[in-house]
Amino acid sequence: MTDYHTKTFYGQKTSITLTSPSKSTPYVFLSCFNRKEDGKWERTSEGEGKTVKITIEEIICILEVLNGNSANWRGYHVFKERKTEIYVGWEKESHQVIQIKIGDYVKKLRFPNLNFFTLMLEHILNEKIEFATSGTTEKKSKDAEIHGESEYGVFSEHILARNGLQVVETTEFGISKETMEVKAKIKVESPQALLIMLESDKEFWIPKSTIHNEYDAKNNNKLQSLIVDKWFMDKQRILK
Repeated sequence: MTDYHTKTFYGQKTSITLTSPSKSTPYVFLSCFNRKEDGKWERTSEGEGKTVKITIEEIICILEVLNGNSANWRGYHVFKERKTEIYVGWEKESHQVIQIKIGDYVKKLRFPNLNFFTLMLEHILNEKIEFATSGTTEKKSKDAEIHGESEYGVFSEHILARNGLQVVETTEFGISKETMEVKAKIKVESPQALLIMLESDKEFWIPKSTIHNEYDAKNNNKLQSLIVDKWFMDKQRILK
């Protein structure tokens, strides 16, 4: 079994490369680059184009979209204080064309490249679950040294389910642990989040990981006290 995978999906103006530096690293790289006016392609090795590191968890989120279980996924990476948005979503409900956005770069994939990309991601995911989640290794790839795990400050995922309900799950590193109390009714429960309604009748989804006390998800009519992470409320500007 090979240890390294890379494949470039070319287009007329924009191309995308999927690279797995090693089956023992828990991530892949996605690189988007454009054709320049002189006809030559941007070179990622010279700092052109846009490259992001995609973790195992994010691969799973992307495959949820590619396999038709979710409408889209959106993530945000912070690398050395530079924020990059990553988006994977279907162009239309027919699920014939997928859009992949990395920052300002947009690449569309359709059959057969779409199928190739999906099968390759599934294969890489299975490899990494087997080899990147067990044991230790002293050898690190050059890419791993350049793109250290600690350099990423924020990861958030946004999945729009088929039933139209939005679920937001956010993980931030090095953020404040300050909490606050809110009074709210729990309207809907999903595996990862709650749809709550404040006393002002404002509704929004909140990740369960940001709630730090017990609650009764089945009681939809009573106001409950929830102890939640203050950074989440501030970031969403929910109480402002």
